Amino acid sequence: MYIASGRPRGVLVSRPVTMSEFEEGGLDSLTTWFKTNQKLISIVLGGMVAVGLGVVLWQKSAQTKVQNAERAFFQAQTATAQNPANAVAELGKVATRYAGTSAGDRATLLMAQSMMTQGKTAEAMKKLEALNSGGGAERLGSTLQTLMAAGYENLNKPAEAAKSYLAAAATSIGDAKVQRQADAARSYMAAGNTTEALKLWTELAKDERGALAAEAHVRIGELAVKQ
Repeated sequence: MYIASGRPRGVLVSRPVTMSEFEEGGLDSLTTWFKTNQKLISIVLGGMVAVGLGVVLWQKSAQTKVQNAERAFFQAQTATAQNPANAVAELGKVATRYAGTSAGDRATLLMAQSMMTQGKTAEAMKKLEALNSGGGAERLGSTLQTLMAAGYENLNKPAEAAKSYLAAAATSIGDAKVQRQADAARSYMAAGNTTEALKLWTELAKDERGALAAEAHVRIGELAVKQ
């Protein structure tokens, strides 16, 4: 159905009927509207189908990437077991190619551990710090933070180690949380930060039945003498 548009008298220009123009017209008008706007409807429906197909393909691609990452990580572990000297190279390939995946994260952790055993702690820490800033902190939690703390200790950076231990404690529970807090307190003592160390030991000493209560009381005594 077409109606004349507002043109000079004698000139008739047709245009598609809008929905509002047949609200009173019932089924016949509705049918006419669909016929008139068939091209527009086809475009909209085609776009919806394309979006839906795109989502499915993206999900399939993501699943494939995860599967390939796990397979590559397993192969790297096997190669490392056969030849430990190639650990950094093999795990590094997985960490780089599949960054952001669980397998990629684990490859980075193992690669960093291997580098530390080879005395390359500074290089290992660069990898771990990059992983941490790239979302690894959220994905790996205390595992990453604890390894970073150990690395800082190896580099004689106790203040940084303490911060990493506290970050690890924040995502831990039970005995693991208490242990990381104690590790942080010891690191603060090594850094000469008696104030922060005393706060942690005092908190740990409150749990008289805790595994670290006895050490906490001893440390509090040591710090009291220094102040």
